[in-house]
Amino acid sequence: MPEVNPISLLELQGIVKQAIDALPDAYWVRAEINELNVSSVGHCFLELVQKSEKDERLEAKASASIWANVFRMVKPYFESKTGTSLSAGMKVMLRVVVQYHELYGLRLNVVDIDPAYTVGEVELQRRKTIACLQKEGVFDMNRELEFPLLPARVAVISSEKAAGYGDFMRQLHNNPYGYKLQTALFAAAMQGKDTEPDIIAALESINKQIHEFDVVAILRGGGSQSDLSFFDSYLLANNVAQFPLPVITGIGHDKDISVVDMVAHTMLKTPTAAAEFLLEQFEIQEQYLSQLAEQLNGAWQNVLENSRNTIRYISGAVHARVLSTLSGEQGRVELHVKKRLQQAVKFALNRQQQKIQGVESGIRLLDPQQILKRGYSITLQNGRRLSSVSEVVKESEITTILSDGRIISKLK
Repeated sequence: MPEVNPISLLELQGIVKQAIDALPDAYWVRAEINELNVSSVGHCFLELVQKSEKDERLEAKASASIWANVFRMVKPYFESKTGTSLSAGMKVMLRVVVQYHELYGLRLNVVDIDPAYTVGEVELQRRKTIACLQKEGVFDMNRELEFPLLPARVAVISSEKAAGYGDFMRQLHNNPYGYKLQTALFAAAMQGKDTEPDIIAALESINKQIHEFDVVAILRGGGSQSDLSFFDSYLLANNVAQFPLPVITGIGHDKDISVVDMVAHTMLKTPTAAAEFLLEQFEIQEQYLSQLAEQLNGAWQNVLENSRNTIRYISGAVHARVLSTLSGEQGRVELHVKKRLQQAVKFALNRQQQKIQGVESGIRLLDPQQILKRGYSITLQNGRRLSSVSEVVKESEITTILSDGRIISKLK
């Protein structure tokens, strides 16, 4: 065995420490945040990784720290420039000082962060998400759904304590028109790392009882602009895009549009605007029914006027004939002629009254409710009336409207 002169572990670590201390003051390093934790005293501890671009295989890993005095400054600056918070999965460029401790090993001390690098990465990932949804053919799926004429049953995904949710409920249920809508809350986090899984879980719950709702409203309202990044999630956007009911969003922002907004059926800026949009659908239908009522009333008035004109014409003709007869006969027949005139007018009035009653019966027969009471029905698919078997979609749900209710069927 060769003669050796071993050194202690501490001496070896001292050599390593001297070598590391001899490195330049700091380096700009590109990495991905794998884990992030903030201590109660304000220190931020990171696990940084580098992955292979080909197969996401882990190629490098290191621990890093942002001490509280630095974190208090870089955190708000980073968020103001990027519109998002530091979080796991984010790619960043950090200025680090390499340090080595005999007990804790190698650690990177973060002294600065470049937000411009992250902005570029966030936008790049956002564009990749949009491109992927378009390539899969799901980007426009929810927008292509037919919006119900009267969206009276609303499934709401929001935080129960969110101010935006309260605004939505007040606007919807205290509307000046007296419209009555049904709402059911499916509670979910609207900010932070739980946003994506919570909203997806809420959508799954709604889907299990989908026949009970007409539309879905995702409401956020208020909150930090940095929390919008969670609504750019591919998985969340994919679930919204393929949801079988129209989805409206009121996430509550003026400048940026999230990917979830893009794939939803209808995007509104705020929860209040979402409520106004739903009420507007009822107002449109009410105006349409008012126009139909006016048209029906106009047609009825035309029938009456035509009947009056006919009576006037007959009465005038009879009266003229009577006058002509009276001029050639003696006064002794005057009383007889007057009686004939009265009979003729009465006969004409009776005939016109019968015509009017016939028109009224015809109008009543056209009443959809009367048609339903006679045993007929109306069949809807996705809110649209079916008029032919060829329009039916396999494995879909249809709604049959009868005089006293509805029957929902699933086609085999």
